[in-house]
Amino acid sequence: RSARIEGNRTTIDELVEAAVNGVSDSTEGLREISNLEDAMSWIESVFAEESHRRIDHSFLQELHRLTVKNLRPPEVGGEGDPSPGRYRSGNVAITGTSFVPPPGLDVQELMDRFISFINEPIDVRRSLMRIAIAHHRCAAIHPFRNGNGRVVRLLTYAMLIRDGYRIDQGRIINPTAVFCHSRADYMDGLSDADDGTEASNLRWCAFVLSGLRRELEKVGTLLDANILGPRILQPTLRFAVQSGQITDEMAQVLSRIAKNDDGDASTYRSVYPGKSAASISHIIADHKQIGIIAAYPTIRSRRYVARFSGPALLTALIHTMDAEGYLPFRRDDRGA
Repeated sequence: RSARIEGNRTTIDELVEAAVNGVSDSTEGLREISNLEDAMSWIESVFAEESHRRIDHSFLQELHRLTVKNLRPPEVGGEGDPSPGRYRSGNVAITGTSFVPPPGLDVQELMDRFISFINEPIDVRRSLMRIAIAHHRCAAIHPFRNGNGRVVRLLTYAMLIRDGYRIDQGRIINPTAVFCHSRADYMDGLSDADDGTEASNLRWCAFVLSGLRRELEKVGTLLDANILGPRILQPTLRFAVQSGQITDEMAQVLSRIAKNDDGDASTYRSVYPGKSAASISHIIADHKQIGIIAAYPTIRSRRYVARFSGPALLTALIHTMDAEGYLPFRRDDRGA
């Protein structure tokens, strides 16, 4: 989604196909998206080890290195950078805006001040406003030759995690959906904030915080079992059956497992009456192999959870999430 703001035209269907086939780097567009996923995972691992880690120069430079890894330089139409992980020393221009970033000779000093700003102690009630201001301020400095937008949005994600907007497992806040609801509004907001007035800064903060609230409300509904089942899981199973991705019996098993949070051999016997214990074991093994169930993620043996993100159900899940408005862009948009 961050790549989409930059003009990446990879479609969501291409992403799903790549995920199903395990080829995340077959094109430049897919490599760009894969880099962003790697960078988000790196951020999560860093703060898992040290929850209040200082975000310093090396942190931002590593984000940049991960972001532009194995991408062609802009001179040949790519989204890479010939100096990965290094601040620019020359001057740059931003396409599509009259704003001129500061000279390259000033970048190090400006980034020194920026690092101090984002790490100074602050009242938790003001942390979200600082995150919004930091997003624009880093974008305005434009510290790298290329890839600045992607790095800035990743920085926003890192600051959200550091300041407590996270869960123990999984990715509770989409790091860029806050800005992807409308690319035009995002770019206009950044441009407006370039004025540097109190009013323009407040408008930018309001834009970021309203986007964050929208994403948190989405997450809240997905964490509600009374909404998740009827609005997401059951429609996903129906679509998967209708499109021939799974059988009706598979859908029945998955529905019962999802409703009860997990299942075991007795769940299968209720759907496949008359099957022997050996046959049930074979069916369970087949379902694990095709990726629609997985072993319960603790020491509890021979219990299973439904796996909606596996190859057999991923397309159906994306279809349902799109229909319910949970994607930050429409599935039939030109790009991801």
